[in-house]
Amino acid sequence: MNQACASAEIADILDEICHAHYLPLALTWVSSYSLINNKRILNILNSACRVNDSGVQEFFKACKGHHLEEGQGAAGKALTLAHHCYVPNVCLLDVADYPFVDDARSSGLRAAFAIKLIIKERFYVSPVDTVVEFFLPANLGDFEEKKLMDGILANLRKCCENSNTVRADGYSIQPVHLVGSLNLNQMSLEWNHENSSDASFSDGNNFQLVDVSGSSLRHSEQEVGEQNAAVEPALNVNDKLVVVNGSQTTNGNVKRRRISEVWTAFDKVQENDFVWAICRICKKRYPGESRKGTSNLHKHMRKCFSDRARDTGQQSSSFVERSNLMSSMIGSNCTFNQERSRMDIARMVIKHGYPLNIVEHEFFEIFVSNLQPMFEFYSQDIVEGDVLAVYREEKEKLCKSLDNLSCLFSLTIDLQSYEDRKVTYCCLTLHFIDDGWQLKKKILAFKNLDYNCSTGNLYEVIKSVLLEWNIDKNVQFISTNLIPPNEQMVGELKSKLLDEVLPHSGDLFYTSCHAQVLSLLVQDGFDEIRGVLYKIRHSIEYFNATPIKRQNFCEVINRLKVQGSAMISQDVPTRWETTFLMLERALELREVFSHLEQVDGDYTVKLSTVEWDMATVICECLKVFYKSICNFSTSLVAYFENICLIYKNLHKWEKSEHMYIQSMANRMKVKFCEYWSENRLSFGMLAVLDPRYKYDLVEYGYEQIYNNDAELHLWKFRRDLKLVYSKYASGSNSLESSAPTTADVSCSSYNPNSGDKLCGFKQWQKRKYDSNTGDSQKSELDRYFQEPSVNLGMGSGILGWWRANALKFPTLEKMARDFLAIPISVILSKSNFIDEIMKMNPAINGLNPEIVEALVCGQDWLESPKRR
Repeated sequence: MNQACASAEIADILDEICHAHYLPLALTWVSSYSLINNKRILNILNSACRVNDSGVQEFFKACKGHHLEEGQGAAGKALTLAHHCYVPNVCLLDVADYPFVDDARSSGLRAAFAIKLIIKERFYVSPVDTVVEFFLPANLGDFEEKKLMDGILANLRKCCENSNTVRADGYSIQPVHLVGSLNLNQMSLEWNHENSSDASFSDGNNFQLVDVSGSSLRHSEQEVGEQNAAVEPALNVNDKLVVVNGSQTTNGNVKRRRISEVWTAFDKVQENDFVWAICRICKKRYPGESRKGTSNLHKHMRKCFSDRARDTGQQSSSFVERSNLMSSMIGSNCTFNQERSRMDIARMVIKHGYPLNIVEHEFFEIFVSNLQPMFEFYSQDIVEGDVLAVYREEKEKLCKSLDNLSCLFSLTIDLQSYEDRKVTYCCLTLHFIDDGWQLKKKILAFKNLDYNCSTGNLYEVIKSVLLEWNIDKNVQFISTNLIPPNEQMVGELKSKLLDEVLPHSGDLFYTSCHAQVLSLLVQDGFDEIRGVLYKIRHSIEYFNATPIKRQNFCEVINRLKVQGSAMISQDVPTRWETTFLMLERALELREVFSHLEQVDGDYTVKLSTVEWDMATVICECLKVFYKSICNFSTSLVAYFENICLIYKNLHKWEKSEHMYIQSMANRMKVKFCEYWSENRLSFGMLAVLDPRYKYDLVEYGYEQIYNNDAELHLWKFRRDLKLVYSKYASGSNSLESSAPTTADVSCSSYNPNSGDKLCGFKQWQKRKYDSNTGDSQKSELDRYFQEPSVNLGMGSGILGWWRANALKFPTLEKMARDFLAIPISVILSKSNFIDEIMKMNPAINGLNPEIVEALVCGQDWLESPKRR
């Protein structure tokens, strides 16, 4: 019972240590009474092991199926020692010295160390020995491994002190202060074949015990007897075996020499039979022979550290504290790399949007100096060069990645002009689904067009980017978002791209931003009341000119008890929604304006009754678009809902009693029909390839848009759908390519009587499938339509569904991978992508265009490193 309790307590200790230090594996070995070759053997105690990484399961199984002999591996060696045993790389051992070499190599294990646990005598007398073995993460450097072991051993000591059953032997030995300030409460030793009768090891076929304190104790006899070295006893509470520099003695009071602490700050170098002591900070030289003493070295260390402390803002302290801090500084320099740290700062600047001159900030310098005094600071110009180097490196990686993809791409073109800054930015973004069916978005270019934002210049920029990335043959979908909207530029750009850059891309699907189309339609309404808007803007300027006028205006609002007490705000001409809100608020304050016309003789901007009435009617029409953009959703159902709503209102406005409303509706309808004709196939394909909607959403939407003419337009859509499907099927290597590709998808004759038909979509869909007889002899497309729509929940899992059904629908799977990459959120969203970029990284304003592009693209490309 007591032994079971001890095993459970050891298991808890290993569990805590593995989770605290992210160790992949911790094993517990117990000795047995059996002897092989006159050596004890160790077997796994399964209940007291902890596997923290699924990748080491096979190694763990191998350990459970075999034993270790005394002296084999870290655990076998620790069985014979009174302290822990460390193996830098178990994969380099000979099979005779460690039977699990191949298993460790295949599992990616490397460093391991083991220590023997002692069952406390007051608990029960254990007839066996217990050894715990820890495996370290494989991605650590030497210094990181040593520091990690320091923490593990400290944690183990704490757990054993709190344990009722076990203790770790060897913790009573005096700590040794060595380079790196890793003060392990254990012996630091080097197992030497010449000084031990036991089998020794090396990196090849042997096994070497290495100290973990950060110091290499491979000194010659002269170095062991350093100048002014103090003598200090190595104490052991049990007064048993003590190991000193590889030799053994049974005398617990044996003295050992301690290396002078000045050698934590100096390197001893021999040149032409002369020994020098070189300061690790300032590189100054002093004679280093033993007979010269260390007085000068102590003086220099105090002065050198004092200078460094003054430069970095540290407070002066006692010599011991300075010496410990010096040891810490020197130890941390063991793995320091100036070039690597420079590139780390460049990546930090790119990813987090920090200013380029952060390296010149006073407190940043202090912060880095305190962490790493050896770091050499540099100017902003060097940071710019490093940023460009990271940008080119990441660009090359992305270029190779795109070359290996077999899918088609969707390209979005965002253009934003800033009149106040006299600058125009062009952002080209690529959307695609990779081979793992993950939807990806990568910014290819972020260009500053300066003052030249003409169609020709924009075309040349897009052309050069497509050719540079070698994707001109793979772009099949293009969408544009120009702010402010420019209908003429969009048309010219589309024509030039189709004729000169992308003629070999097959059927190029061009999609305009839905929000931009709404903006163009609203502008047609504003054109009917251009004079009214002009007078409203001048009225706002007049009443906001002085505090007194503004106060008088607000007083009239309160006196007349107009809805809301807010002052009317000036609009932003490039943002139509602000103009609409200004117009709507002006109509609410119509009585206020009329009153001020009578009492304020200086207010000469007056609107007639006809103008007010005309503005009221136009505002009611435009409210449809404003509500549409306020309730924006990036779903396909919402898209068709918006299309249906706009079409219905356009039909109604064409029959208005007001001529200016009819004129407005006619202009709007021309633009909107052109937009819908460009997008109906691509959005219809998206609906068809969404297993939640398939053909139903298209059929239902067309009935709402075209009414009695729906069947004719559905026939045209089915024809285009079959053409696209046939092209994909003819290029397929599957048997489906030889099957009939005609998809006779029939339309339901269901026609709701009245009301908004979108509200009854689910009922309509249900009735359609209740009456569907189906046919087993159909093509892949027909079979896909025949199956009921699936419920994926919350609009997620579409790509996962196609990945799972790729073998069932091989041709449609290729179509889905290409078409589902069309960025619906970009096409439907009202957000300004370039403005979002500028807000995310305000530090790019005023920088060189080349650096701006490197920062924007680099921030998008850099992946977050995996945390240890």
